[in-house]
Amino acid sequence: MFTEPLVFPLGHPMGPFHQHRGEPPAYWVVRLGWDSPLLPDQASADVWRLAHGLPERVHEEPWTRSALREAALEAGMTDSDTVLDTLVERGLVVELSPGSAEAAEFARTHRVQSLLLGLGQPADRPGVDGIGLLGMPPLAQVHPATYEFWQWGHLWPTLAEAAEGLAEMAARDPQHTRHQADPVAVLDRLFRELHGLLCGNAVYLDRSLAVADAARHAGG
Repeated sequence: MFTEPLVFPLGHPMGPFHQHRGEPPAYWVVRLGWDSPLLPDQASADVWRLAHGLPERVHEEPWTRSALREAALEAGMTDSDTVLDTLVERGLVVELSPGSAEAAEFARTHRVQSLLLGLGQPADRPGVDGIGLLGMPPLAQVHPATYEFWQWGHLWPTLAEAAEGLAEMAARDPQHTRHQADPVAVLDRLFRELHGLLCGNAVYLDRSLAVADAARHAGG
């Protein structure tokens, strides 16, 4: 388990809203479940975007509050912690340690949504799969297990069920390892590898609509 939780953004960016032509954005829109929360200023939009991770760093270091703070300082933002605290309070960012009870609960109530297109293996990087847009360089390059998660994970209503499904798929391979067929170990790995997909906008994290609908029906 990491000594510091990982930072994860929630929601799908829908872009800035300009009230008047030629003026800076009045706010930025995020789609999260059935809601459209707003990022009210440039600092909020920048820190939320940084929570996705930086492609040149996420494969080298865990994307934690400390890593985000360092990246923010390099970009000239001196108060990222205060902004991040507000985003966490609003449910637009979550801090989780893989393997923790909080991570398991999050996985039972949230899902992953896949974006972009599969580009296969680049000729110069065997053993790595690209994700992006046709005719352009890959926006994310990940190992096959992470690519499999990108390919199939969105078909399950929650991250927890995706981990269970991927573990079941792995168990059918006669050469699978114990960890590959263990849903708990698979979920732990997914959390650790998510930023490799998030930083290239190959996925986004969302509330599970199935869980939300079930709770709504149960309550009324």
